[in-house]
Amino acid sequence: MRRLDFDRVRSRLLPEVELIVVAEHRALHRDVLGETWSRPSAYRWIRYEHPDPIGQLIAATRRLAGCWSAAAAAPGSAHIRDRFTAEALDHLSRALEIARELGYGDG
Repeated sequence: MRRLDFDRVRSRLLPEVELIVVAEHRALHRDVLGETWSRPSAYRWIRYEHPDPIGQLIAATRRLAGCWSAAAAAPGSAHIRDRFTAEALDHLSRALEIARELGYGDG
């Protein structure tokens, strides 16, 4: 997504990908780690005020992968991650559909 024309992805594709990353943050931080969670806290954690929002989503996804690994021993962690993954597949399919509509092949 980073290689794509930002103006073309900003209105439809970027929000769909944001939704996935924010939902994953919620699943991990609220549901697994038991932290107080809010959408603004997720965006701060993503560091979304950075001038490269796509790069920040990529970095956040990598950090989340590391956090999931660190939280693997937490009770219910695997079940919560599986539930998130199942829910995220719909949004990922939608993001790929939008990318194709914008002329970007298979994502």
